[in-house]
Amino acid sequence: MTKKIIQSIGNITKKEKLRLVEQIGDCKSLILESTEPFPGYHGTTVPDRLDPDSIFLVTRYAYNDDRIIRAIMAVKKTFPFRFDAAPGSLSLNNKPVNIIRIKFLPYQHVPELIEIFQDHEIDFMKKRRINPYDSLIKIRKHFRMEESVEGIYQDMDTKEFSYLQIPCAMRWNTFEKITMQIKYNIKDNNFDAAMGHVYDANGLLDFVRIYDKNFKLGKLIFIRNKYLDFIGKL
Repeated sequence: MTKKIIQSIGNITKKEKLRLVEQIGDCKSLILESTEPFPGYHGTTVPDRLDPDSIFLVTRYAYNDDRIIRAIMAVKKTFPFRFDAAPGSLSLNNKPVNIIRIKFLPYQHVPELIEIFQDHEIDFMKKRRINPYDSLIKIRKHFRMEESVEGIYQDMDTKEFSYLQIPCAMRWNTFEKITMQIKYNIKDNNFDAAMGHVYDANGLLDFVRIYDKNFKLGKLIFIRNKYLDFIGKL
């Protein structure tokens, strides 16, 4: 039997503590990073890393996603180093701002990357002093996932990511509350959860993204069933 594969655009929503990037002292643009990229998964803090997991370049204007994606495509044609990028948004001083999320790029190459984005008419906010704070982060990206069993998909590019299909979207506060209740009632609660959706032939497929370096299918089935139980009581 052929396994179901989804390759589509979608969104991820997560909450992380952000801070100003200090490692790039001569850069005048506002760059943020997560202090804990996957806060629900133990032992993944950033401070001792030589290179970032992800950084967020805060754009000066609210460029639409198509413009950012076209700029990313253009930059990759001339930028000499590998990186991944995606458009998104987060909150800054309690106001929404647009970002470009960058992965797989050492700090030392970020100023050059920003200069090339500026050559393609993408401007960034000026650097300012910001204390660490919590923010919801929304990232728009391309997904490639393969169904393992009904309702559970594995990422085809990043093995630590799994996707648990759920029947509906939730407000973040509801999702966060349910996730904490599940963690309180499972022995192996070492996983991080985010919320998202992808577009498929039927419309939207809502899911919980699980980050777990040592995931087991039985654990994923248990977690999904718990989400379904809680959602059924809403």
